[in-house]
Amino acid sequence: MKRASTLLVSTVLAASTLGASGQAAAAYNAHVWSNSDAFTATCLGFLDTYPKQHYSLTVAQLGKLGFSPVSGALGAGFTRTAFLSNVFYDYAVYVHSHGDNYWAASGAPNVDSAFLQDPGTGKCNGSTDKVRSSAIRTATAGTTYNIVIMSTCMLGSSSSTMPNAFQIAKTKTSTDFKFYLGYVKHTWDSSSLRFEKAFWSYMNGGAPHSRWLSEAFTYATSIGGYEAVGSEAFQANWWGNPQYDGTPLQPTLRCPTCNF
Repeated sequence: MKRASTLLVSTVLAASTLGASGQAAAAYNAHVWSNSDAFTATCLGFLDTYPKQHYSLTVAQLGKLGFSPVSGALGAGFTRTAFLSNVFYDYAVYVHSHGDNYWAASGAPNVDSAFLQDPGTGKCNGSTDKVRSSAIRTATAGTTYNIVIMSTCMLGSSSSTMPNAFQIAKTKTSTDFKFYLGYVKHTWDSSSLRFEKAFWSYMNGGAPHSRWLSEAFTYATSIGGYEAVGSEAFQANWWGNPQYDGTPLQPTLRCPTCNF
């Protein structure tokens, strides 16, 4: 696989500069993206501070799991080009934005899910801001991911095509070290932040490697107190490995004999 090969070369080069006794640290890239400009008073009628809180929380918590470097953008730097240019090299990906299951270019009933890039300072989201799952799948080129979190509406629903963009099957019995988290229906930022705070407090609240992401999901679901959007109750969902502790792992380490 291209990503593994690229990192292997980088690691070998780094190790050679440290001498025979030196050991290069592996890089497990993670990107955190948060659309903040579409959540300003200009667009919503009030200033929504949650995008920044989502961003700061996730950067810190992915770092605690061992992903490094953790980068990305809050606000105008979160563009379609920036996302698609970086996603291939990631092991963890987080997006906080608007999201939905849009019709594919071929039309109904085919779905091509998407989230919206940040529209830029002083602007609100429009139809040209979609980052579609089909484009992401092309950019990922079959590479594998440890953790993908879509902190948006709808991208955790059964009809979402976003998990497939990251090669994550919509099953809760995977044996690969993968975990996808999303929200099933429309949701307020206050609910998603409450859920994610609980999720991470459980996940990183114990000894390293002692808790599973699926357990953190169950805990966050159990605390309740989530706001409904009209008649839609808050609902989160996940797919992946039920016994994965969130440790970042390179594909070559997960399966030395696999042809990634």
